[in-house]
Amino acid sequence: MEDMGLSFADQSLSLNSAEDAKTIVSAIEKCRCLVFFNLQGNTLGIDAAKEIGHAIAKHGSLLKHALWQDMFTGRLKSEIPIVLEHLSAGLLTANVRLSELDLSNNAFGPIGMKGLVKLLNSPVCYELQTLRLMNNGLGISGAKMLAKALTDNYHASTKAGTPFNLKVLVAGRNRLENEGIIALSQFFSLVKTMEEITIPQNGIYCKGILALSKSLLQNPNLKVLDVQDNILTVLGAEALANVLPKLKNLKRLNIADCLIKSKGALAIAEALNVHESLENVDVSYNEINGESGVILTKALCDKINLKEYNINGNRFGIETIEIISNTLKDSNKDKTLGSFSGDEGECSSEEENENEEAEESSTDTEEDNISTSDADKTADIMKDMTVGEIKLTKNSTDDVSFEILVDQLMDIAGRYQNANDQVTLDKCFELYKTAYTNATKELKFVDLTNLLLVKHGLIKSEDKKFQLRKDVGRCLEVLKIAVENKNVIPEPSQCVLSFMLKKKYSVQ
Repeated sequence: MEDMGLSFADQSLSLNSAEDAKTIVSAIEKCRCLVFFNLQGNTLGIDAAKEIGHAIAKHGSLLKHALWQDMFTGRLKSEIPIVLEHLSAGLLTANVRLSELDLSNNAFGPIGMKGLVKLLNSPVCYELQTLRLMNNGLGISGAKMLAKALTDNYHASTKAGTPFNLKVLVAGRNRLENEGIIALSQFFSLVKTMEEITIPQNGIYCKGILALSKSLLQNPNLKVLDVQDNILTVLGAEALANVLPKLKNLKRLNIADCLIKSKGALAIAEALNVHESLENVDVSYNEINGESGVILTKALCDKINLKEYNINGNRFGIETIEIISNTLKDSNKDKTLGSFSGDEGECSSEEENENEEAEESSTDTEEDNISTSDADKTADIMKDMTVGEIKLTKNSTDDVSFEILVDQLMDIAGRYQNANDQVTLDKCFELYKTAYTNATKELKFVDLTNLLLVKHGLIKSEDKKFQLRKDVGRCLEVLKIAVENKNVIPEPSQCVLSFMLKKKYSVQ
């Protein structure tokens, strides 16, 4: 495709004025077949964008691939919508019909979406098949704007006789959270043509995964599903497992670092029995025990197209690792297996059962206290999907909700590695903030602080059966960092927690 477009990728050009844009404008004017236009790794200002937009308007009618990653470095957020509008104006005037738009690694946030919405709502995107928005800082509001724009595009393009058939959406690292993915799931259910959904590291919890899973039932041609580093838990894994048998064209499944645990892994293993086209499966860092790991491995042994299988970072131990390796070797799949360098060693079944039972007790185990109306919506989703035998139960007291939330927080904190593990810290910080926000609203501030002290072993529990977690050391490290960060835990609780932490470590 080298002779069918232009690439200025990674030239670190600072394009501010019309004069700065002359080189690119001249190249566009001379290009006889501008099918792709790559501006990745340069920085584009308003005046330069206006000139480039004019050039596209005159010479860009054949453009199909707008590859515009990382091109707003050093720009004010207020500039970005205007830049996008200038480029969009050029595309509209040239009567372009894009098939691919890539604006990844542009941290334009919700304000940048305003410029993008106009483009997505125009005929330019009626034939769009691939939309890449990785690491744009959209947030919930930006995600909702995106979902509405895509939905509006679908209705407008259908009315024009060219129905919108989006196939690929890449939107990882965007802080979509539950509300954002629920809005996008409504679009997925509408369009029914999705082949790839890649949404890693978005702070999505069980409720959002339930909505996504339901939407996948309307997209049987899905080939790639990547929800890495969100919090599915067992319930989310079972919801997804309920849908997987319908996705018989699935080639790549990434549910790494999603806290699906052993029961979730078993549900996924059973669901994958019907998949013949699987090429890549990643279930690493999910606190899966040895028995479930072996069963999951056996479920993949008949996949003739399997190329990569990552089950690292779970709780197997040397014996189970050897069984898994030999199982794949017997099926001539040993070359697909990744490293076991992050294996956490075998855990006791009692410890695991206690953790999983806490998670199964309710779907209110998310980052927020779900309101009654939200809980009813979640119940409706589950009823439609008939997920396993798990039923929604409403907690009888607010204390139960806080305990489950703290347990979930500590599940994440228990995976903390070192000072470079900012991803885990960020997740924990968000949960601490949510817990204290809810506690303040419900006048349970002291109760939450006491609960944290008990769970971290800083004061004794009145429950004689209470046992500290084996990973409480890591949880204490995260709590200590959270207390030292002035923006995470409110000051009154900071003082108490800080005092008790100092007392513990001074005794040691």
